[in-house]
Amino acid sequence: MTRTRVAVLAAGGLLLGSVLLPGSSAAEPRNTPAAARAGIRLVPEDATCAPQQLNTSLTPSSSDAGPDVQRIIKRGKLIAGIDTNSYLWGFRNPTDGSLQGFDIDLVHALAKSILGNADAVEFLAVPTANRVSALQQGQVDVVVRTMTISCDRLSQVAFSVPYFNAGQEIVVPKSSSITGFNDTLKGKKVCAATGSTAADMLKDPAKNHGETVFPVANQLDCLVQMQLGNVDATITDNALGAGQVAQDPTIHLVGGPLDQEVYGVAMKLGSDDLVRRVNYVLKDYFTGQWTAEYQRWLTPLGSTPPPAPVPHFAN
Repeated sequence: MTRTRVAVLAAGGLLLGSVLLPGSSAAEPRNTPAAARAGIRLVPEDATCAPQQLNTSLTPSSSDAGPDVQRIIKRGKLIAGIDTNSYLWGFRNPTDGSLQGFDIDLVHALAKSILGNADAVEFLAVPTANRVSALQQGQVDVVVRTMTISCDRLSQVAFSVPYFNAGQEIVVPKSSSITGFNDTLKGKKVCAATGSTAADMLKDPAKNHGETVFPVANQLDCLVQMQLGNVDATITDNALGAGQVAQDPTIHLVGGPLDQEVYGVAMKLGSDDLVRRVNYVLKDYFTGQWTAEYQRWLTPLGSTPPPAPVPHFAN
């Protein structure tokens, strides 16, 4: 059986340790009410770049000649920063310990295209706040971790074309009086992962509704804190929120999406050859495999797969 190395990056960016886990295998998501919402708003109000910049990346190339792609080929493995705590996206199967999810399968597709072996991957579990530094310090080649493409992040790392559309939304217990990102949050404790889009939203005094922010390392920690009664609500991507709902049917998403976001594969700034190579993989991925992966993992977002993203390329 193929075995995949998984390591953990600590908050300080150091490699704390590693364990060997079995290779990924199929698993059916639990049944849950649809968590997707219609009518997603346009880009965040505080966007400092044009919307098309968030949706456009470098023209695809199948070439393996570039320095970044060559480094991966010579090493013989792709080093990918992932999440192991986001049900449906990147998580450990509690039965056999294997890594599974939509993002995990995308990493395997990248490895298969670049190295000819889908299992030629070293996975590093990267906390939300360390995604950018892990790339800048060369600890990982790619981050595939429901990472939102934003104006600020475009100045720090390079992105592929978007591979998924999402939006921030409120997650609360079904017994809660909170109805959305509004004055029902007054006096409440709201959980968000440090370094996330949700955390940035809560820092904005113009959007404050009198809530107290409760920061955690990863969005799944918010689910635990809600279950313990330590927080009243969570703000996270609705795609991740659907994973929380799938794990705990006593919670739900409320109020509808607060913005429109897109996830991209992140790479070190200046790694143009690798960006083009990843975009080459994604261009093919969108023609069939993307829908199959949605049906495999993301039906809690809605039983009917939405159209796959339409890539936009420049230079």
